[in-house]
Amino acid sequence: MSTRNFSLLTAGIIWILVGLRIGSRGLNWLQPYFEHPDWKLSFILVSVLIGLAKAMTVLKKAVQKKLPNLEKIDDHPSNYFIGWIKLFGAAGCILISLMIGIGFTLRYLRTHMNADPNNIFGFIYLGIAIGLMGASFFYFKEIKKNN
Repeated sequence: MSTRNFSLLTAGIIWILVGLRIGSRGLNWLQPYFEHPDWKLSFILVSVLIGLAKAMTVLKKAVQKKLPNLEKIDDHPSNYFIGWIKLFGAAGCILISLMIGIGFTLRYLRTHMNADPNNIFGFIYLGIAIGLMGASFFYFKEIKKNN
């Protein structure tokens, strides 16, 4: 497998793993709704729909915007380890850092400031997770196109 395709594979797997982690946290926060279901549980459908819409629009564009960075990845063996960083680019890495910071802030607010008494963050996290996992498909699709 070429370094470019390996970088695409790595980026797609990263998005899936991050989506799984965020989704598991969101589902954990939604446990009270599973134990004592009420009408608010229907927001899961909204989370799924928003996540899929985000994957097919915003995140698809994000992937496509980064694809020209493949030209920066040559066949040097080190690119099997750092090619995905070149693919994301500096702006992408900064954006990822900001999103991590927002996640820390949301968890801090939820845990220490009781900012989420209705577990809305669980629905938000679930939507984000579905979006990331769905959009990872576009990295894999690009691998197929390159072969």
